[in-house]
Amino acid sequence: MLKLENYEAIINKCSHCGYCQATCPVYLEDMLESHVARNRLNLINQVLILKTMPSTPRFREILDRCLLCTNCTQTCSSKVPVDEIIIAARAETGKSTLGGLKSFVMSKMLQQRGLTGLMGKAGSLVQKMGVAAREMPQLASKPFSQIYSGTIPAQGEQRGRVAYFVGCGTNFLYPDTGIATVQVLTRNGWEVVIPAGQVCCGIPAMAEGDLAAAREMVATNLNLFDLDNVDAVITDCTSCGMMIKEKFSKMLNPEDPLQEKAQAWAGKIYEITDFLQQQGLSDRPASLYASFTYHVPCHRGWSPTVVDAPRELLGNLPGAELRELPDPEKCCGAAGTFFMEHRDLSERIRSHRVEQIEASEVQTVITQCPVCRFYLSASLNSQQVTHPVIMLAQAYENVSQE
Repeated sequence: MLKLENYEAIINKCSHCGYCQATCPVYLEDMLESHVARNRLNLINQVLILKTMPSTPRFREILDRCLLCTNCTQTCSSKVPVDEIIIAARAETGKSTLGGLKSFVMSKMLQQRGLTGLMGKAGSLVQKMGVAAREMPQLASKPFSQIYSGTIPAQGEQRGRVAYFVGCGTNFLYPDTGIATVQVLTRNGWEVVIPAGQVCCGIPAMAEGDLAAAREMVATNLNLFDLDNVDAVITDCTSCGMMIKEKFSKMLNPEDPLQEKAQAWAGKIYEITDFLQQQGLSDRPASLYASFTYHVPCHRGWSPTVVDAPRELLGNLPGAELRELPDPEKCCGAAGTFFMEHRDLSERIRSHRVEQIEASEVQTVITQCPVCRFYLSASLNSQQVTHPVIMLAQAYENVSQE
């Protein structure tokens, strides 16, 4: 479990090598040593474990001013799980940022997707707090859960059966991603099972330090999926994938009967383009005459192949032109609700990515993260931002035209 006492020994493994300094978006923007992971770890150790320093508003600000992008965790030479330690510290300090709004969203919308109007109410509350409408994603007219559910048969010869975990971003904001995921999977011979009653993966609640809410969401989802009768569990969101692969088990007590299922799920979870690239396309897509670039999501470290899967799937299509960004894995600054809490910092981080994208003069930006998709779209004028599986689905639509 993510309890701070469980990390007491590993905190001291930090070798102060500086790799975290080179990869932290907040440090690279603010250039403050206090925002480097090694300093955050030292403060957590002194304040919350050794208790040689008081817990001050500045200490809590330093904890809060972390994107949880996991870049430091991914590059740490000592394999210190910095993100988990910060989450555990937030849980212990009782992190509180947007107050009632966040409590409302976490406890209601994320756990009860079927309640109508909740997202609209949350949106109006955000606007009352001074967050402009342009800075909030627009809700889809119909959530994905009202478009597809149950079992969708494979087209042609069936190659296997997969379950589809639908994240909140796809369900509420971008159902086009879910539609493309189902269409591409079934077109390539995969029967798709979408269990009813799915809730948030729990990563927003976990990031806020609300571990009880996160555990409830994890347990709900684990009880819904029949892993014995599917070859894989598919997600289109890299953050959901990271949560399922690396955090589900850690949200549960070691003796919890759901532990076995959490670990089994970790062995079956795939991001959609990664799954398709590994399994191969049985149905040949058509040409795709488009230039595109790839904004690699921060939550990519849970799979060694998810980073290159969209490049390999789309880059080899006739007519498709991939133009790499100077730093494809550079953070856009969104990070869940971080962009609302730290607007100036977030916008400054985003500005560097937007500048690179505009300089590339591409038509389309692809990314697997729905929050990145929204946040980049809000600042780009001429380029569309979409999920790579949507571009693949478009290539299949072009088959009949060739």
